[in-house]
Amino acid sequence: MFYAVIGSNYGDEGKGLATDCLTLEGHDLVVRHNGGAQAGHTVEREGKRFVFHELSSGSFNGADTYWAATFFPDLFKLEEEINGFAEVSGAHVKIYASPDASVTLLYDVYLNQKIEEARGKAKHGSCGMGIWEATRRTRDGFGLTIREIADLSAAEIAARLASIEKEYVPVRLAKYSITESLELETLKYAELLKNVLAKHVTLVEDEKAFFLSYDNVVFESGQGLLLDVDRRDLWPHTTCSRTNIINPVSILGKCGLRLDEAVYVTRAYLTRHGAGPFNEDPALHFEDETNQPNPWQDSIRFGRHPSASSLIRRITDDVSENCPYEVRTSLFLTHLNETEDLVLTEEGDIPLKEFVKTAHDSGIGRLYLSRTKYSKDVNADE
Repeated sequence: MFYAVIGSNYGDEGKGLATDCLTLEGHDLVVRHNGGAQAGHTVEREGKRFVFHELSSGSFNGADTYWAATFFPDLFKLEEEINGFAEVSGAHVKIYASPDASVTLLYDVYLNQKIEEARGKAKHGSCGMGIWEATRRTRDGFGLTIREIADLSAAEIAARLASIEKEYVPVRLAKYSITESLELETLKYAELLKNVLAKHVTLVEDEKAFFLSYDNVVFESGQGLLLDVDRRDLWPHTTCSRTNIINPVSILGKCGLRLDEAVYVTRAYLTRHGAGPFNEDPALHFEDETNQPNPWQDSIRFGRHPSASSLIRRITDDVSENCPYEVRTSLFLTHLNETEDLVLTEEGDIPLKEFVKTAHDSGIGRLYLSRTKYSKDVNADE
């Protein structure tokens, strides 16, 4: 089975929980396909908790991780996450990658943070993890792929890094009148990139055969539909990647394969962590251990869905507009315990039974209902 887990809103909906739920049984692969280490997907077990960034949120279940060509891994941060997960779980993860995936570099993180700081009150809401800058640098001809890191010598990679440092970074800084700069020991950094890749990541040359070697393949998306790069109505407070169904459909399509189920995730209420328009409800406040205040996104905000129909229509429109074939469309509803089984909307709070009926009548085939932090407690309503 091929699944896609997609955020319905501004991110932070519970995609880690959904991915964990879908990988509870079987020999599974989880595909990270958009963004990079900026993701913060939380999975909890009794007495165990971990926030995943580049690794699969199915890792507690033994699911392997695959970085698609559209993902921007950060090799500098990778070992920290691997070691952190090993301390919590005692498990060793397997990571695979498309040779065509381009990496996020320390230059990107530096630029991302400095440029966001320079925007002041007009900041875009960046996570400060360099994904936008990595995308831009790659587009501008200064990209560095997984294959190149594997094949080039450390000295050759160091020369590429030096070129980025001298020819690219100063141009980006000058655009925002930033006079500081970043100088790295390029050879040392190049050796680190090669060593981390060789130690932890296996390259995949035949993607179709690789996918078909697993019982289930789950595409774990970052962020949500309202942050998609093509949401020009919400620009510049969006991301630089496809947060919708397009990547899973395209990646599978190139292999002659099809998606079986698209699982859209939402809380029973609305959140936004980062700058941008949002109708915050001061009466709402929920504890969120993962989304703590930080210099780039400030504090998470809470609100209500404008309406049940707008939420459901956003989901069904994504499928009808971006998937050329029929696919089962599901809704994974989280944090119901915090709202006493109500879906909070600006038009009024909707009892769960009524919301489920509305969703089914609108083309949602299955609803996954979550009232705890644990995937084992999720119920499916057909």
